[in-house]
Order: sequence, then structure tokens, then C-alpha cells
Amino acid sequence: MDKNEIDKMNPGAPGIQKLLAILNKEIALPKGRILTFHAGENMDDLSVYNPSPIEVDGETFLLARVEKKSSENGSIVLLFAKNEYDEWYVVEDVPALHNIQDPFYCGVIDGLHVIGWVQTHEEVGFSHLAYRTVFYRFENSISELNDEASHSIPPFVVGPENMKGIRLIQRANGRIGVFTRPQGTFGGRGKVGYFEIENLDQLEKSLVEYVKIADPHTLIANLFMERPKGEDEWGGVNELRNRPDGRINVLGHIADFEPYGIKKSYYPITFIFDPETGSICDLKIITTAGQFPLVETKKPDLGEVLYSGGLVYLGNGKVRLYVGIGDIETGSIDIEDPFLK
Repeated sequence: MDKNEIDKMNPGAPGIQKLLAILNKEIALPKGRILTFHAGENMDDLSVYNPSPIEVDGETFLLARVEKKSSENGSIVLLFAKNEYDEWYVVEDVPALHNIQDPFYCGVIDGLHVIGWVQTHEEVGFSHLAYRTVFYRFENSISELNDEASHSIPPFVVGPENMKGIRLIQRANGRIGVFTRPQGTFGGRGKVGYFEIENLDQLEKSLVEYVKIADPHTLIANLFMERPKGEDEWGGVNELRNRPDGRINVLGHIADFEPYGIKKSYYPITFIFDPETGSICDLKIITTAGQFPLVETKKPDLGEVLYSGGLVYLGNGKVRLYVGIGDIETGSIDIEDPFLK
């Protein structure tokens, strides 16, 4: 099936406002909560947000971004475990990872656990931080990311400059699906692309070639509304799971300068992606910041911001969604499994 046929199957992105209208038709939307973290002596000065859940032997841990409330510089990622009082504490024997943001877990690929995050660095001549996505892998414990001298080991893959949102999944046929988030002339504020590789050793070179070639046919159609004068919606993927039929369940986020064109708003989305045709279905917004207690956002240009962290399956058709709120807090909300409807 070529791209023209796929486009006919998917007549266009519905847009955030239509997706919100569908969500708000629900009779009683569930309420989320703010989580309590202990990450040091000066917690009043720290923000913990943009979590990624990792389940080990039936217990849920959270990798989360920690930084000063007044700055994005010097961000670290810590691993947290929950105590009997429903509060989250740092797992002490796991290294603190510095100058990184927004961790994620890709699952087991080629027999090893694969995790990653956004690594930041200063760029000469610019006031903002430059960034890239880096990947690590371990066999049994995240503590393997330290060497015998307790120094952090280097990543096995360093992604292209200024690309977030790279996620991996190993399909049932053994091939590895690579979701991307190009920006600039190729992807605007951020589109979602997809290609496949045969093994992890091909990943870094393939990402370099992907950016170099900048093939628009790799971009997934009908996710984000495009406007004639620019200022399109944008977003990325956050977490992936295989379906029995070979398609992929995708948790992601969608963003826009809505509703008044001034402040950025982010919403968690889900959709089902068919890697054989490149098409999507069942795109929906699954929750909004209005379902959580009000927080003061980190920066004045942020509106209603929920950043998708990950899903934990609770059984009985329910999932727990972990989110970053306003770039300053972490929350969770229990909702109906969005992939069952």
C-alpha cells in the first residue's frame, strides 16, 4: 500500500479541540492526584516531574526528572520507590544521572533492558541548552550503568542533536521499530516518524542517515493538525507496547498554543499504529490538566501541561497513567484502558 492509499484511509488529523470535545462527553471524568517525593533536604526548592514507570517483580519504580524550581540547568534523573505511606523515596544504590531530562524505558530489546533520556549541554553562542537523546542498556539492574569505580558508563547510542522523543520497540518478527521526532524544516515543531532496523547495533548510524535524508514519507500522517500559516500542532511518542495482531499501542503527547494562541498546552494521547501500512487509528486525548489539582507552572509561557510518562496496567480494564504536570509536579490518574475501546 503506497502513501496515497494510506492518506485516503485517514482523511486528516482531527485536531486538539475535536479530541477534547470527545473526551469531555464522558459523564464523569476521573480525578488525578499529585505525588509526594523525597529527593533531598531542600524539597521546597526542587521539582520532580516527567516520570517513567518501570515494573520489576510486580513492584513499580519511577525514573523522574529532578531540578531546581527556578531553572532547567543541572537536571538529574533519580530512581524512586514507593513506601507504605504512598510516598516516593530515592533508591540509594542507583546512580544519580546528571545533566539529563525526561527518562524513558523501552522494555527488553535484543535480550537487554533499554532505557534512555534527554542529555543536555551548553552550546556556544546560545542561551538555551542543546540536547540529544541517549540510550543505555543493562541485563538485570539499572546499577549496571555504573562501572567498578562508580563512574557512569557511556551510552551505547547517542542520537542526533536536538531530537527528543526517540523510542524503540522490538516487534514479534524480531525487527526493531524506531519512532522519531524530527524538528525544523523536516518536522516543524515536532512530528513523529517511523522506520525499522534489524538490531541495536544499527541504531546510531540509522538515526544519522534518517536526519540526513529527511524523507517526509517516514512521518506518520494524520496525527497533528497542520495549518496553512504554520503554528501546527506538534508532539511525540512516550511509550510503546506490542499488540497480538502486530500493531503497536502508542502513548504519546500532543501540543499546541491553544486555546488562545499564547501559552503552550500539552495533552496525553493514545493511538494504534500499524507498522505495515504506516497508518493510525483510535487517536484520542485520554486526560487533561483540569482533572488534576491546580499547580503553578514552572514558566509563564506554559498553559495546561500534562506530559505523558507511562502506563501501569492494574487489571479489570484499568490503567494508571503517570504524568508530569506543568513542568514542576508528578501526578497519576486511574483511567479505563484506552486501548480496549
